[in-house]
Amino acid sequence: MRIQSPLSNLSDVLRQSYTSAKLYQTTLRTNEAATRAVLVDPVLRALGWDTANTDMVEVEKTLGQARADYALYDRNAAVNIIIEAKALGANLSHPSTVMSLVNYAFTFKLQDIFLTDGLIWHHFTNFQPGNIIANKILDIAHDDPIECAAYLVQWLDAAKFWPEEQTIDTLAQQMAQLENIVATLQRDLIQLQGAAAPTVLASMPTPFPVVVGTASATVPTFVELTQVDTTIGNKPTQLRLPDGTTLKIGKWKDILRECCKWALTMNPTIPLPFPDKSGRKVSLFNTVKPATGISYVTEHYNGQIVYIYVNYDANNCLANALHILKQVPSNYLKTKPAIAFD
Repeated sequence: MRIQSPLSNLSDVLRQSYTSAKLYQTTLRTNEAATRAVLVDPVLRALGWDTANTDMVEVEKTLGQARADYALYDRNAAVNIIIEAKALGANLSHPSTVMSLVNYAFTFKLQDIFLTDGLIWHHFTNFQPGNIIANKILDIAHDDPIECAAYLVQWLDAAKFWPEEQTIDTLAQQMAQLENIVATLQRDLIQLQGAAAPTVLASMPTPFPVVVGTASATVPTFVELTQVDTTIGNKPTQLRLPDGTTLKIGKWKDILRECCKWALTMNPTIPLPFPDKSGRKVSLFNTVKPATGISYVTEHYNGQIVYIYVNYDANNCLANALHILKQVPSNYLKTKPAIAFD
């Protein structure tokens, strides 16, 4: 099991950028917009910047005669960092390019400006007359990706500029994330310890213990997801996944969460964003973080953070659970997904 920290996740994104640069170099070398979309935007998202939220990131920011590719705002609506992006392979040391950065620095009254072609990142932190040399140059193609990621986190982590407020919504979201982590760890214990898992888990005071085999004296009665009636008022207590794994649950959204996590594990080619089944104008999976107050959990999928939307009622939790399970290859389907009630 690999522990995924924010730093390791960003290093994975940087590795993917290098791979993408090689795959699409013909287009990226002649198209600045494509370079931004393929190489720069994923890095900013991995650093916590919501590139679809203009309160955080403004593209083509204009002030006077200056126009920057990216302006990164803080919570107080002040521009803190400018990023200028060029097509892959562009000469980042060209005098006209560097002088445009000097113009940004004095126009926006900033100290921190980045210049990048998607693989090479120049960081300027102290523009002075006669001093237009980058303080740091990162080369993703040749430098250690962990060291590159650590430097970018140090200077570009969105959390520095958008500290999370401890509201009821954020506390509830943190609790949902904690439950998600606990459930994931429990499943990993099942895989690592096999039949010994019940003894270990019995001592863990968590809300989602895992049920393995038939250790319980009472065999629960399962109802297939397609036959569940959410109007009877019973509380779901166990979920049986299509591979036969049985998990203890406590809420309807736990059914959706576990089905989504299992589908992401079983199928590496699910398209993102992935639309939901309920007809809402939202995505069940997306790489863009939902708005504040919307319930979600996160998973790491193909080297990036995926947000799983779980802000549904019981009926739509079931509908979307069945919806995502259709993405799992048939050879992994050993039984019908079902739940048991209290």
